[in-house]
Amino acid sequence: MKVTNLRRKLAATLTACGMLSSAAAYAANLNTNLVVNGDFEHVDTTLTGDYNGPKILDWVSAAGLSAFAYSHDGSTTAAGMVPDYANGGPLAGGGHWYFSANDAHTASNAKTDLLSPGQFYQDINVAGGASGTLIASGTAAFNLSAYFSSYLTQNDRGIIQVDFRDASSTSLATATLTDTDVSTWGKDFIGGAIPAATQSVRLSLYGVAFSGGPDGYIDNVDFRVTNDVVQQFLAVTVDRDTGAITLANHTGAPVNISGYSISSAFEGLTPVNWRSIADNYDAGNAGPNQIDAAHQWTKLTDPATHTDLSEADLQSGAGASLAANRIVNLSTSAAWIKTSHEDIAFSYISGGQVKTGIVQYTGNGGQPFAVGDLNTDGVINAADWVILRTNQHTNLTSQSLAQAYRLGDMTGDKLNNHADFVAFKSVYEAANGAGSFAALFAVPEPATFVLLAGCGLGVLFTRKR
Repeated sequence: MKVTNLRRKLAATLTACGMLSSAAAYAANLNTNLVVNGDFEHVDTTLTGDYNGPKILDWVSAAGLSAFAYSHDGSTTAAGMVPDYANGGPLAGGGHWYFSANDAHTASNAKTDLLSPGQFYQDINVAGGASGTLIASGTAAFNLSAYFSSYLTQNDRGIIQVDFRDASSTSLATATLTDTDVSTWGKDFIGGAIPAATQSVRLSLYGVAFSGGPDGYIDNVDFRVTNDVVQQFLAVTVDRDTGAITLANHTGAPVNISGYSISSAFEGLTPVNWRSIADNYDAGNAGPNQIDAAHQWTKLTDPATHTDLSEADLQSGAGASLAANRIVNLSTSAAWIKTSHEDIAFSYISGGQVKTGIVQYTGNGGQPFAVGDLNTDGVINAADWVILRTNQHTNLTSQSLAQAYRLGDMTGDKLNNHADFVAFKSVYEAANGAGSFAALFAVPEPATFVLLAGCGLGVLFTRKR
């Protein structure tokens, strides 16, 4: 089942059963867009990148990166470039420029990709004024929306991560927005509760490279604080340390739920480890942890897929009332395949409406795993190299994207080949310093020479007398 159709499939199923209005209402944007230069039209055209595009202003980076904008309207003239090559052509009303994660430059103009949150971002102060008052009262919510597209059929995705930060800049919770249909320009959005201690919000822009890229395009970013009813928004928590997933109601009041979908475009879910309501907490499963004592739930997930965990009360459509502060364990062990790709999305049905819930991650010191940390032990070291080396030229087509990554597929094509070797070498040296990768072969074993020869690499070791 395609991830891009998850929401559509769930909504269609529930509509057919009379459970869902065909025109689901979402939270109204009661305040203004707080993002500065969310359409990326404020640029410096005197600083050009690889494709003669401008550098975006008003967004910052702790690493001194200056990110790059591609052209919407065909003004790009670099050799080999085709005007309006993004899927669906230029975004109507989108102006001249849109953001891409695959071209950022340091002060020395060295090129890098933006592959994780916190590299390129905008901090928004929400401590004062009407927003601050509403947040401090514990009844504030947010709406984040943006337009996304991708390059041709590569399926690279742009991602926006929201970090809600307290007065000491400690992250209280996160939410992630990504492209649900890479085939053309389209608007995606999420909403949820804002923690009462939030003083600032950090919006990070980056991309995930499924093939090539990361050519995931973003435009017209819109973040708003609203006074929508907080009780609408449930949350799932993903534990980076264990891979466990929990569903929680931290709203302070009971919330109706009659269906939900947890999805991963990176195929990072394991249905066999899913502890569903249908198998554990509905009318057929009596016990102290029962959620719905009146109805039988139905799983909508194909057990062979790794893209979603979806189920609903198709029997009545009424669902159950999830008590305030109730936490539901949705996994028997690692329902999430631990990787650097944190793309979990969560939607649920409440009162006949589709809601977009909050997704938050815990563990690993509060940080995502670094790209290249294949064994997710918190560091990129020789153990990760052993994984990539051991699985060189292994057929990974039967694996999910997340599983293949854990076996050394750095480029998302379900292969472990020379391209993955190059990608791993780059992240290894970025983490451990220039020349550190070569140091792994200070005393090379015969198998290493065979491997590198198979990668088409010539390695020369010299010793100074």
